[in-house]
Amino acid sequence: MTELEKLIEKDAIRDQIYNYCRALDRIDNELGYTVFAEDAVVDYGPTYKGTGRGFIDMMLKMHRTMVSTHHMMTNILIKFNEDGTKAASETYMYAGCKYKSRKTGKATFTVEARCRDIDKWEKRDGKWVIVNRIVAGDNTFMVMEPQYTDDYNNGRDKVRDPSYDYLESV
Repeated sequence: MTELEKLIEKDAIRDQIYNYCRALDRIDNELGYTVFAEDAVVDYGPTYKGTGRGFIDMMLKMHRTMVSTHHMMTNILIKFNEDGTKAASETYMYAGCKYKSRKTGKATFTVEARCRDIDKWEKRDGKWVIVNRIVAGDNTFMVMEPQYTDDYNNGRDKVRDPSYDYLESV
């Protein structure tokens, strides 16, 4: 692979990493499925072990009970095999999940997860997909009795987020 080809392929993998976040935060199961190979195996520690698609289904079912979620990926390191058909990556992930009270329906606490997604990728049918993921849970904690501000200009699950219109308009 030339250096230019590596940059192009790294960008395609990064887009998939960002699609993963978008799928989780917008509760978009179909988008989430596109990130993982159909035979992908994932290990999210005590949270989940199984298929990539199964993880998306389980996690988005949980996300539908939350007030909001916010996932960010940083420090993305990507390496390729010699012919550029396989890759490995390590991505630092931050997620803030705002939970609501079953009694009042209002936000009551937040779980903040700081992990690393350690992925094996393959390029299948011209698209990069995760074939194996291990999540290393480095620093997760709860914030009890936080002082929340109201959410604004966002959409989840049943409400169309404005970002879909912007991204579809170009």
